[in-house]
Amino acid sequence: MTKKPPTSPRLLAVIGGLRPLARRRRGAWRALLVALALAAAPACATKAKSGEAASPTDAPAVDPEEHAYFTSDGGAGSLEAFLTEVADVDFVAIGELHYHPVGSRVELAVLEGMAAQGRPVALAMEFFERDTQAAVDAYLAGEIDRAALIERTKRDERYAATHGPLIDLCKAQGIPVIAANAPRPLVTAYRKSGIDAYEEWLATLSDADRALLPRASEVRDDAFKRRFIDFMGPERGPAFLKSMVLWNDAMAEAAADFREAHPDRRVLLVVGGFHVAGKIGLITSYLERRPDDRAAVLLMDQVEEGPLEFTADDAGEADLLLKVRPGSV
Repeated sequence: MTKKPPTSPRLLAVIGGLRPLARRRRGAWRALLVALALAAAPACATKAKSGEAASPTDAPAVDPEEHAYFTSDGGAGSLEAFLTEVADVDFVAIGELHYHPVGSRVELAVLEGMAAQGRPVALAMEFFERDTQAAVDAYLAGEIDRAALIERTKRDERYAATHGPLIDLCKAQGIPVIAANAPRPLVTAYRKSGIDAYEEWLATLSDADRALLPRASEVRDDAFKRRFIDFMGPERGPAFLKSMVLWNDAMAEAAADFREAHPDRRVLLVVGGFHVAGKIGLITSYLERRPDDRAAVLLMDQVEEGPLEFTADDAGEADLLLKVRPGSV
């Protein structure tokens, strides 16, 4: 537990959900990131399908031969033990590999487990941007159907098999859902503005746009910066760092503000693994805003070949580390 050269903007979306511990093979992964970033169609432009979301029973099952849990120091971990440990934790982050079927099932199990505990929970989502909160609330209230939710929140056909069951569980149990992320067009505008001081750039926006962004964001010379530059490389890393930090600050602030308004509730955030790997980045940003809160991280890491084992690089990366084989819905 924790106390206390130009390229497509799609690149940053891809980074968040790829293998968070990829610094061990950063060259190969950096090449993959660039290739994905230069793909013709951005992920958010994919036409959504309105099929029924999978129920908890129908969600992808966890194959015990294809995953392994480890504690922060390499001991054998389990989801059950993790849920017990976070019963009194204020902020829990699941650092996912986007669209991974095992991860989707684990996320649902964590939400179900936390919802069954004595202290109520709220769900925060990276994949819902702040300007879609009204649509999310309307779906939870039964005012719009799933097809309308998918369209208004710019999700794609994979929603039904990944995050759909989470939102449907929240709808069934009256669990609040926080559209936590900063809208990508505004983040891109900041990166391209040529203005380094966030507060100076924020002052140039309309009141409506400012309301969709964190009140403060600052790139620091810290462990997250070093990890990001190491992962991306010195050519692209600095240019995109402030976008990643802005996303971290947006999601951290959304969760912190909710906790301020609803101190009885814990917050479970589902977010790309890079944002929370090492319990830095977004976690640091959250604890700066709520230093008396406790935070915990469940992190997914993909292993292409060889044994699913704990390595020296894994130490301290998360409170619970989930090693998985490659997979996507």
